[in-house]
Amino acid sequence: MSPLKTTVISLCLLAACDQTPPIVVEDNLPVDDPRQQALVLSECAIYFAAVTKIEADGGTVAGNPTKDCPVEARARAADINPMVSVPPVTPGYPQTLYQRMIARGIPTAMATDISKSKAFWDLVAQRDSAYANF
Repeated sequence: MSPLKTTVISLCLLAACDQTPPIVVEDNLPVDDPRQQALVLSECAIYFAAVTKIEADGGTVAGNPTKDCPVEARARAADINPMVSVPPVTPGYPQTLYQRMIARGIPTAMATDISKSKAFWDLVAQRDSAYANF
């Protein structure tokens, strides 16, 4: 194999490694604001609960959904089971959060179920409340 071909393949492999998007810090809240920290913990709790559920079901996790999550989020309860009656995922933050779950490696079917969960809608409400009081 030519050195150029080896270099190109190596660069492609490196580019494909761990493309997990970072936890998004809300632009309008200071990083050290307790509301910001609570939002990150709540979102990460969802990721930890999803990973636990995937592994409990005998599956393997694609990517690294909990990348950059604070370890204390692992101990936080997150009810990711779908509720019976839920609003549809709407444009704005709910859609962004749904897409971010998929981008971080949560399977689409599970992300759809999580988007119908108490944890998901509690996080949406928590974010709306943080902005209402900002």
